[in-house]
Amino acid sequence: MRARTGPHPQERVPKERAFVNIVLYAVIVLFWGTTWIGIKLQLGSVDPAVSVAYRFLLAALCMFIWTGVRKLPMRFPVRSHLRLALVGLLMYSVNYVLFYYCSEHLVSGLVSIIFCLSVGFNILNGRIFLKRPISRTVVLGAIAGVVGLAMVFGDDIAHTKASSGLLTGVLLGLGATLLFSFGNITSSWNQSQGGLPVVQSTAWSMLYGGLFTTIGCLFAGNSFTVEPSFKYVAGLVYLSVCGSAIAFVTYLTLLSRIGPDRAAFATVAFPVVSLSLSTVFEHYRWNALAVLGVLVVLVANAFILAGPQLRALLGRLSPGSGTRTAGAAAAEHTTATENGPSRG
Repeated sequence: MRARTGPHPQERVPKERAFVNIVLYAVIVLFWGTTWIGIKLQLGSVDPAVSVAYRFLLAALCMFIWTGVRKLPMRFPVRSHLRLALVGLLMYSVNYVLFYYCSEHLVSGLVSIIFCLSVGFNILNGRIFLKRPISRTVVLGAIAGVVGLAMVFGDDIAHTKASSGLLTGVLLGLGATLLFSFGNITSSWNQSQGGLPVVQSTAWSMLYGGLFTTIGCLFAGNSFTVEPSFKYVAGLVYLSVCGSAIAFVTYLTLLSRIGPDRAAFATVAFPVVSLSLSTVFEHYRWNALAVLGVLVVLVANAFILAGPQLRALLGRLSPGSGTRTAGAAAAEHTTATENGPSRG
């Protein structure tokens, strides 16, 4: 019998799928890790809620232009539009307004850690609303990631004084994170059960989110001004195109492929990118605890995304494992079980 010289086509599928997932994940972390630059450029004379409205209306415009160029179908039943509007309210409107105001009360490190709780919220909400099994790998990875991030931003947290502003900021951040998680679950259901395509549904949801925020600003009496400066306009364009249109399509695509629990783990990784940029532009000073925290976050990310594959690789590299080991087989079975059928 002739020896097999290459991997069977069916064996290449999980590897190719895992590679695509890692690329999607990297794009999300890169863009969301740099959005702090755009947000910082927007801080000034314009009300934060108004800036949120501008951001997602412009992002929706970019999405509709893209769907028009590609001639993608944009008509959906009224019932589908109601679900898309709900995603817009949860993911592109109220939660962002709450986070912008939350940032006025808390240091960025503490805000990042609160946002990381979306991993835990997604695990619980995915179990409650989508009946998804709770993976031990994801739970342990999520806990390790949040602990690692707390180590990175330990100094910021230690210097945050307890006050009514602190409590207000924490409550705003928790509310925003919970709404973001509900938006994740609704979007995941729209794609897996409702059959709504990612690009078109994102375009409609961002439009609804921008409109909801605009209506809220009108009722609140906020002034719709635009700061005529390069930094404000540049920040708005970057947040709308890269931080919203591209990043959210990528994120929701990943969400449909690996589930809301693993996809939300990007919220743990992107503060590390922000911290790296702070080293260059804001002269952030590293210490041993911060370095150790980053290593913890990176290891947690690796096992969230490819834990079973890593265990299988270690099994193959162990002494005396010239062939596929039982541990590798078990890990591959775990991968198939946890990832579920492809919706890609």
